[in-house]
Amino acid sequence: MIKEAVVETIQQVEQAIANGANRIELCDNLSVGGTTPSYGMVEIATEICKHNQVEIAVMIRPRGGDFVYNLYDFEIMQRDIKILKKLNVDYFVFGCLTKDTLINEWQMKTLKQLSFPTPVVCHMAFDEIHLEGQIKALHQLIDIGFTRLLTHGGPSDTHLFDNLNQLGKLVVNSGGNIEIMPGGGLNKDNLPDLIAAFPFQEVHGTRIV
Repeated sequence: MIKEAVVETIQQVEQAIANGANRIELCDNLSVGGTTPSYGMVEIATEICKHNQVEIAVMIRPRGGDFVYNLYDFEIMQRDIKILKKLNVDYFVFGCLTKDTLINEWQMKTLKQLSFPTPVVCHMAFDEIHLEGQIKALHQLIDIGFTRLLTHGGPSDTHLFDNLNQLGKLVVNSGGNIEIMPGGGLNKDNLPDLIAAFPFQEVHGTRIV
């Protein structure tokens, strides 16, 4: 099982690796759900991760708040990907929605193409999509070529363990074409209960290790 630890400082990178994290998701400003870290931060964190044979995923998000991005927001995301591609990161993590809270296909495709050959991950912006529309959105992500989906299985104010049915539906409908990685309220103490209920291959959290 891959344990992905969410961090925002170099000290947290080192601590998570020491505690057994298999992958780091590097963000800034976790108090607003995470934004794009600086180039210097990514460069140092990547060097540490590579030295320890640990993967690193980098958040691409220009600000806190919603996931509906105007032209300036979107231009920032593109420029961040262009410069961070120069570093040896393993994944870029982002999520773009429309005003109707659907996948913004054009923005997601554009960022996916710009990221190539670095694989891309859709983050919990996905959880803003109405449950009835999530299976269609999942197939959109598969068609665009996303490697992984980070999801809580429901709105952020719900408990992860109450969303196991929806998480299971996503796994079944993924057809093995995209990894479903649960997160949000998951930690090293309740992780065994989750795995007993459903054998996820990858898990995510700020306190996962």
